[in-house]
Amino acid sequence: MTSAADAMILTYHSISGGPPPLCIPPDVFAAQMSWLKANAHVVPLTVLVESLAQGQSIPQRTVALTFDDGFADFYTEAAPILRRLGLTAVVFLPVAYCGRTASWHVGTRGRPLMSWAQIRELAAQGLSFGSHSMTHTDLIHLTDTELAYEIAESKRLIEAEVRRDVRFFCYPYGCFDERTRQAVSIHYRGGACSTSLRKPGPAEDRFALPRIDVHYVRNLALFRSIFTERFRLYLCARRFMRDFGSWIRSTKRTYRRSLQ
Repeated sequence: MTSAADAMILTYHSISGGPPPLCIPPDVFAAQMSWLKANAHVVPLTVLVESLAQGQSIPQRTVALTFDDGFADFYTEAAPILRRLGLTAVVFLPVAYCGRTASWHVGTRGRPLMSWAQIRELAAQGLSFGSHSMTHTDLIHLTDTELAYEIAESKRLIEAEVRRDVRFFCYPYGCFDERTRQAVSIHYRGGACSTSLRKPGPAEDRFALPRIDVHYVRNLALFRSIFTERFRLYLCARRFMRDFGSWIRSTKRTYRRSLQ
């Protein structure tokens, strides 16, 4: 046994042959899941989060799996692999798009999402679902009324469909501030996931849970190193590059606005 600080939460989006960063080919995903089955301890997100909150010891190499956006290929590609291997996951749904096609990101535009019938079928098989808001919008710039709609109504609708408590929320684009965090904490008992590219610590804020996007470890050899010191250093470097790139883009936007 070890501390919860050695655990990690992995993020997937589309399991398909589409372009990166949001798509992972099905054969790559199958190989990754087979490796986790043989070399890790995959647990429900709620188990990992409660272990963090209570300071409990958990098995070494503990992993929780999350999927953002609820693409239809989760039903056709990912779910059968998870079912065959006996692995569990939570899928975060942008509720207003269920049964429709994505439109919020150029890399996923036109990609179909699961129908409610498919979601109910998977829920009956034991898979968990959380909210990714109603419309996959940046929550920070919404009014209080709009924010309540995105957070509370999405939870209500999922629960009405799957007949189970929805415990977790996932911030669209990973964007949140203290106001959105507080609003989410009112409705979701489990916690909320961000896009912070790191492993969770022993005293982690359950409403700002960090995750590791598998895009950064899509190479199978690198994926097999996720429990090593080499991977920790790699993750630090990727996080620095990502944050620096975001700072550059933000600085450019601010400069352009100053010229207007």
